[in-house]
Amino acid sequence: MTRHDHAEHTFTSVPESVAAARTFIARTLEEWHVTRHADDILLCASELASNAVKYGSSTAGGRPVFQVRIDADDAHLRVEVEDGDPLTVPHMNRAAEGETGGRGMAIVASLASAWGFESHAAAGKAVWSEFVTSAA
Repeated sequence: MTRHDHAEHTFTSVPESVAAARTFIARTLEEWHVTRHADDILLCASELASNAVKYGSSTAGGRPVFQVRIDADDAHLRVEVEDGDPLTVPHMNRAAEGETGGRGMAIVASLASAWGFESHAAAGKAVWSEFVTSAA
């Protein structure tokens, strides 16, 4: 029988929510007994959530929000962060020496098995990263 786990949570789009999203994902990975690449998954999720806070504009009741979704099967795990800005798409910057930002998507690309984004017209975009979680 094939396993399929799903979890999601909506966060207010403020800097403090990046840590809350990371905690939500860490607890979910623990509940699902996902240990392979857990640190990489958490780092990538933090980068995606940080970008949603910085660039997203989705609102719920007048407050900007972002949503985190996690899906896992027997061999893969996908973390998806959705915000309400369909126009700002993720890309890898070439951060200059001494710059303190601009490396997030390069980090995601180097750690994840795959990554990408899906625009949802006026509804926003979802940026995702996937990881192989089975040893085989």
